[in-house]
Amino acid sequence: MKNLIQQFSVAIISLVVFTLIMSYTRPAAEEPKQYIVVHASIGPDRNTEKFEAEINQKLAEGWHLQGGFTGQPYFGQAMVK
Repeated sequence: MKNLIQQFSVAIISLVVFTLIMSYTRPAAEEPKQYIVVHASIGPDRNTEKFEAEINQKLAEGWHLQGGFTGQPYFGQAMVK
């Protein structure tokens, strides 16, 4: 019986110590992402093929869409890798 109480006490103390140690650890910070903005000046004819081709090329290279903007006469697309 005495041995059982000692084992239980050691298990409880170990659990408390482990919990305290883990509370002070932090997950590793995320590495910063690469960020680019693809932009194009769009004329009155609204020809967007060159802009779309550049976006598709970046997507094929492994970039992901993040956000974008439009404003006369500009289009922009933010991308991260």
